[in-house]
Amino acid sequence: MGFLESVRMALRALGANKLRAALTMLGVIIGVAAVIALMSIGRGIQASIQAQIQALGSNLLFVSPGAQNQGGVRTQAGSAPTLTYEDALAIVESGRVPEVLSVAPESGGFAQVVANGQNTNVRVTGVTPSYEDVRNFHAAIGEFITRDQVDSRSLVAVLGANTKTLLFGEGDAIGQTIRVNQQNVAANLRVVGVLEPKGSGFGGSQDDLVLVPITTQMTRLNRARTSRGGFTVSSINVQLADEKIETSNLAVQNIGDLLRERHRVIQDDFTIRSQQDILNTATQITGAITLFLGAVAGISLLVGGIGIMNIMLVS
Repeated sequence: MGFLESVRMALRALGANKLRAALTMLGVIIGVAAVIALMSIGRGIQASIQAQIQALGSNLLFVSPGAQNQGGVRTQAGSAPTLTYEDALAIVESGRVPEVLSVAPESGGFAQVVANGQNTNVRVTGVTPSYEDVRNFHAAIGEFITRDQVDSRSLVAVLGANTKTLLFGEGDAIGQTIRVNQQNVAANLRVVGVLEPKGSGFGGSQDDLVLVPITTQMTRLNRARTSRGGFTVSSINVQLADEKIETSNLAVQNIGDLLRERHRVIQDDFTIRSQQDILNTATQITGAITLFLGAVAGISLLVGGIGIMNIMLVS
């Protein structure tokens, strides 16, 4: 029997058993579509998380208060008030960490913000001018926090895109006054800028926030201090001179040595994580999710194959 005759016979069989042929094709279509769809979802999740990590900035280290393991118990980074504003200054000014290009400490917490008859509860974060480039937060209207405002502890604020829209709608926010209530301390701040939209990131929307000079946050709003009397910060963002792994490893070692000496401790009371570490962890998690979704899709394809086999046996 020739090839063409075999094709004709197959077509005649399909024409004589239309329902059976349709069910066979449906099993193949559903199985293949499930594999493609679920694998695409997994890759999409992976790409989204990687984009969010890259949006944090480039060549970054994140120094958080609190050790990852204290007294045999793993604690969450940021759970202990051990980092100070002076620590951040020492990293960049001591000359002991030459791998560092810039440092951007931040200090803050959630607060009620009231203006124009509207109110919202958002994160109010004290920052320095370097935060703009280190963390890629740029002003769309007005200006970012300046060095003069930090030095003079000015009562000024820069609004996130969502916060501005919620409080002032489509109106002009520059020059308007907002009232911030944080930990039973209230202050009136003048709006000097509105940030470009950033979208969602780790911990929620990056557009629901208010930025103020870090000295204003530490002395007029939060006022939290360590046991040694220094003003606390919630984290220190460190931008490295380049993206080499050797540079990152040296910076982690030098920053660790400096902070242990300043804090007079042997075991770390802080946590240092690199942007690459976070990216690797996220890649492992999303890779596992993609494999799981692929396995689920494979089961769908297997079930479809069993159905096709049964139809062929009936034939």
